[in-house]
Amino acid sequence: MIVTAVFILGVFLLLIIPHELGHFWAAKRCGMKVHRFSFGLGPKLWGFKKGETEYSISVLPLGGYVKIAGMEPKDRDLENGFYRKPLKNRILVLSAGSVMNYLVAIILFSLVFMMGFQTLNLEEAIVGEVRKDSPAALASLLPGDKILKINGQKVKGWEEMALAIKDSRQTVLKLEVQREKKVFSIQVRPTFDPQLNKKIIGISPLQVFTRYSPLIALAKGVERTFFITKLILSALGGMIMGKVPAQFVGPVGIAGIIGQSVKMGLSPFFSLAALLSINLGLFNLFPIPALDGGRLLFLAVEGIRGKALDSEKEELVHYIGFIILIALILLITYQDILRWVGAR
Repeated sequence: MIVTAVFILGVFLLLIIPHELGHFWAAKRCGMKVHRFSFGLGPKLWGFKKGETEYSISVLPLGGYVKIAGMEPKDRDLENGFYRKPLKNRILVLSAGSVMNYLVAIILFSLVFMMGFQTLNLEEAIVGEVRKDSPAALASLLPGDKILKINGQKVKGWEEMALAIKDSRQTVLKLEVQREKKVFSIQVRPTFDPQLNKKIIGISPLQVFTRYSPLIALAKGVERTFFITKLILSALGGMIMGKVPAQFVGPVGIAGIIGQSVKMGLSPFFSLAALLSINLGLFNLFPIPALDGGRLLFLAVEGIRGKALDSEKEELVHYIGFIILIALILLITYQDILRWVGAR
């Protein structure tokens, strides 16, 4: 239980601190004054001041913030404040948090590819497991057998073999099989699986351990990160169009998922942390008031108009958006708790 709690806290640290460090670093680089860097929300538990910035830890480890000078409506004319800097600098500061989340995801996925993981060998039609009492078991197929041909037609990989079984119109299939150095033929009568909606013989692919060199792992980490981004956007589009049911998980639900991944090993744990980091980085870029994306939207309007919008009206929009976000988080958390209680 303690170990799981440590890992859960570790993931929240990994999500929040790099995000806020991105804002902090960019603000400093752009010459902005930073009043506070806080991990956590609510009342301060502990902190210290170095230079012009106070560093603190607050009660609720569900977020964090960087308080940059000049972001309040009444302080917009402060020297070294946010709104006294060029538009491109302000865009950089607001975007830097999500950029850091994406860098964390790339690093974590790269570590997964370097450490190695079990994956299915789909390059060859090698049997990994034979289901009990399946057509393959009745035909004496064994794990390790390599299927070379089906009804005289060569198969080059697992997907090609599965497609040949699915599309075959014959009730009995003739398989040419290699077992170690011996090649022989057997006959298999496939069955129709109503759940999969296709014909099968009851075998699954061979699992192999795959590991990559650091450079290839980095390239694959980048590829996986943006592939996941594409999937998230596609799923979100499906939710908006009503094609996919809306499913959201709050802090309690995330903690439960992290706890389950810890039991599965480091690779699944790192993969989940990377997925959560992508979600956080992407979500913060959505043009929603109170989020970084909402502020970026106002900066985009400022760039088009050539002048900033009324500061008090803008802050009112962000305040309303913040209240709505908190209400949604509380609602999702309540649903997470109900699911957790119902599962026990």
